[in-house]
Amino acid sequence: MSTQQLKTSRKWSLQRRSERIDLSVPVVLHRRPTEGPQFSERTQTLVVNAHGALMALVEKVAPEQRLLMQNTSSGNRKSAAWST
Repeated sequence: MSTQQLKTSRKWSLQRRSERIDLSVPVVLHRRPTEGPQFSERTQTLVVNAHGALMALVEKVAPEQRLLMQNTSSGNRKSAAWST
């Protein structure tokens, strides 16, 4: 990693609101009926923090699109805004 990349990484780590944790949680993401064509995709979290999670999807999702995320183990559902 270059010196510039290290400086940039340190800058971002100082600006984070919460710590990131590598955690795999199985979830299903659903698009809301008012947000476009319906889809449901099974995936899992890669990284989580107090303010969100990182996931990889096959389906294309627009920035700031509202999705419903359901934990497949507990059944809990949460609304979320997708960002890139």
